[in-house]
Order: sequence, then structure tokens, then C-alpha cells
Amino acid sequence: MTSAMRLLAVIAPGDGPHLLAPSVAGFRSQRATPRLSNAEELGYCLALLAVDVDHYRRAAASWHARWCVELTSLSVAERHTTRTLLQAIAGPRGVDAARTLRFLCLLHDQGDVAAVLERWIEERADTESRA
Repeated sequence: MTSAMRLLAVIAPGDGPHLLAPSVAGFRSQRATPRLSNAEELGYCLALLAVDVDHYRRAAASWHARWCVELTSLSVAERHTTRTLLQAIAGPRGVDAARTLRFLCLLHDQGDVAAVLERWIEERADTESRA
């Protein structure tokens, strides 16, 4: 192997880790090709939260892996913060965590994902105000 070649580890959402051989730029396996946009997938995750927290956590982990692979402008700290916020959304301060994640999305020009979070925040705020 020459020094110009390198191995790249990529986590494909829902598939587990895959080790891709040298220089497969632009390669995506058929199973790793997303069928939903990031925004749609996050909306699905948030809908699961109302039904089953364990399923939400698995779906959120999958979304997070895809988010980190596709959004190369995220720093390591932002990637970690995103994962922490996704976990916090399932907790008692979920709306606050969602607001923070929404801000992070806007910082990285992910308006469609931010819009999904905004709708979820509004729905939660309405539900909490009625309770």
C-alpha cells in the first residue's frame, strides 16, 4: 500500500461499521443509501419518542451517525454535543435540548432539520401548557 492510499471507516446508519478499502470516494453501498432526508429521518425519530423511548434512542443513534458522516463541517465537540442533546431530548428538559440542537442546525445551514425541531418544540410546548 502506498502512502497516498488510506483506509476509511464509515458508519452507515442502521448497518453497523464498515471498513471501506482505499479510495472509494463517492462510494455508497445500496443499503447505506438513505431513503429519507436528514430532516425526515429526525422527524421519524421524534415521532418514535412519543411511542417508545428505546426505539427513539436507537433511531436517534442511527440519525446521529448519518448526520456526522454527511455534515463534514461539524467539529468533534459539536458531534458529541449533538449526541448528548439527542439523549436529553428524551428527558424532562427535552424542549430545551431540542432548542439547542435547532440552534446548532441553523449554524450549519440545516434549516430543514431545524424546522422539524421547531415543529416538535411547538407541539411539546402546547402539550405541556395544557397539562
